[in-house]
Amino acid sequence: MTPLEKEWVIKVQMLQLQSDNLHRDDYYYQEYYRKLEHKQAEKGLLGGCKTEVPKLVTPYIQKVEAYESVVRIPGSLGQVAVSTCYSPRRAIDAVHNIPLEQVICPVKDGGFMDLVGVFLKQMYLQLLDIEDGQRKLEQVPEEEQLHFCEKFAHELGHIYQALRIEEQNSEKEAKDDFLQILLVGKGRRLVARLLPHLSQEQAKQVLVSITQHLPFLLQKDMMDESLPILYGPLCDVIEQLTFSEMIDLLQELTRLQPESVQQSLFAISLLYLLLSHGERCLSSGMPLNPRNGDFEKWVDTVLLVARELSQVPKASMVEPFHLPSNLLFLFCRYVDKDMANHLDAKME
Repeated sequence: MTPLEKEWVIKVQMLQLQSDNLHRDDYYYQEYYRKLEHKQAEKGLLGGCKTEVPKLVTPYIQKVEAYESVVRIPGSLGQVAVSTCYSPRRAIDAVHNIPLEQVICPVKDGGFMDLVGVFLKQMYLQLLDIEDGQRKLEQVPEEEQLHFCEKFAHELGHIYQALRIEEQNSEKEAKDDFLQILLVGKGRRLVARLLPHLSQEQAKQVLVSITQHLPFLLQKDMMDESLPILYGPLCDVIEQLTFSEMIDLLQELTRLQPESVQQSLFAISLLYLLLSHGERCLSSGMPLNPRNGDFEKWVDTVLLVARELSQVPKASMVEPFHLPSNLLFLFCRYVDKDMANHLDAKME
């Protein structure tokens, strides 16, 4: 950049620091400086000398009333609209006017990641409107409640479709639209908040998608910072699984590296919850309608998990959110007494 171009960029940036009300626009620094001055004044009274506190002062920049609407910098791609520099808030607010059809464009078109924040915000606003409407539903006359329920169901279906949960990209997982949403903390919070409102089949599909994406999610959330927010809503979904659906999810989990499951609070809690649900299905006496080979897969999976857990040092085991009371009874049914006692000592 030429000196003239640098001067122009600096001037535009400095203009954003101009303020007629510093206490409002620069509250934290002004408050910090006030406390610093007060502290220095106290020291001056006690020590007999007063030290001058240096203060940052933004140079005043005269704002030009008339300017070219567009600046073209030689050798650069595109052009800069000066109005967005002088009025950045106008540019930020303009984002909300993007049509939803453009926001939820596929990843392969290259626009998804740039607009994912806007997309999540729009979905949040729509979900909040639905929740607000559901809270007010009791005040609506009975003859109109059905209409509003259908309206809410339609809007929830729209959010579900927008998340593209069922459109998985098998060629390259990193380009899966729903995965990109799960990789964002706000996206996980949105999914957690949405889950209780979905139909049983939709909620199950969300659970399946999360389980399939778990290897990638665990890599990106090594500290278990925001994945656990999904645990509570997923507990209710797991309770609705059939025996065969539970087997499929268990096998997805056991395909992961044992260390990644054992060291993740979310993954180990999910594993224990699925095993506990399987045990309840078997002991409840309800019709299971299993597929061919489901019982064999169940036994093999339980033995595999028991063997892996028995080899993990107790100090390395992550304590789950909740240890199901029937888990030890499950292991006792399939493993020998020594291994059962060993697992009991580790999980107590």
